[in-house]
Amino acid sequence: MQRDGTAALAAAHRVWARLEDGMNLIAAAAIFFLMFVGVFQVIGRTVFNTAIHGYIDYMEQASALFAFLGISYAQRVGAHIRMDLLLRGYSLRFLWAMELFAVLVALVIIVVLVDTTWENFLRAWQLGDSTIDIGLPIWPTKLLVPVVLAILAVRLVLQMLDYIRLVCHPEAVPIAVPV
Repeated sequence: MQRDGTAALAAAHRVWARLEDGMNLIAAAAIFFLMFVGVFQVIGRTVFNTAIHGYIDYMEQASALFAFLGISYAQRVGAHIRMDLLLRGYSLRFLWAMELFAVLVALVIIVVLVDTTWENFLRAWQLGDSTIDIGLPIWPTKLLVPVVLAILAVRLVLQMLDYIRLVCHPEAVPIAVPV
């Protein structure tokens, strides 16, 4: 039975990792695209005395792509800033238990954020909220936030399950957690 749960966790981790990799690739492409648009804007204003109409509105909306799409990927690989100096020297079981506690706290916060950002999206959608300059609808960007946070919540659940497994079996090989 231990093997089946481990195999299921590993399979779920692999599937979710593909989704996170794809989202991270989209975020990287957005940064690359925005860089070119920014250069084009500067050259256009300087050389041709013309600007991209609504440039700021486009940048504000597109910045959500690279700000949020990579968050679950960063959680998976452990790229966020960590303070683990205090945990050095303790047993693996204690280390895994503290990691489990941190993931549980993060999961509670993310679930609250999913709910509140969903409400924020609904309000923007119902009101027809748009940008000031060219009137781009804001709701797609506001929808992106709870969707990405929900994807992060699933990543945190996968990590929680693996940390529980590691607390029970400290010498086991980590599957869905950064090492």
